[in-house]
Amino acid sequence: MHETAAEAVVREVIEETGVHYEIDRLAFIHENYFLGLGGDPTLRCHEVALYFLMKSRGCQELYDTGCVYGNVREHMVWLPIDQLNDFKLYPLFFKSRLMQLQDSIVHIVSNEYDRHPTSR
Repeated sequence: MHETAAEAVVREVIEETGVHYEIDRLAFIHENYFLGLGGDPTLRCHEVALYFLMKSRGCQELYDTGCVYGNVREHMVWLPIDQLNDFKLYPLFFKSRLMQLQDSIVHIVSNEYDRHPTSR
């Protein structure tokens, strides 16, 4: 509460990585229609996400203690942008769109509902 999306991103990046970044610009608005949240595979969800390009203000070494979600431990690492196809990466559009960045904000809509006809 009481902070813009850009302010929240800067704060979260510092908290989660220990690296001070500044916002370059908003790059993507992603509307994601998907099924399943909180263990209910039939729940229809609509998520709106803002993705910012950021630049480091110094050190680029990540402070990573790892996180555990369920039974899976996650770690942060830098991924070489020219090798993104070698990694499992979400959202799926990142693999192609990060290699073809535009100067304007790109609005992307992903609709998982269409892939699950029983959910209509």
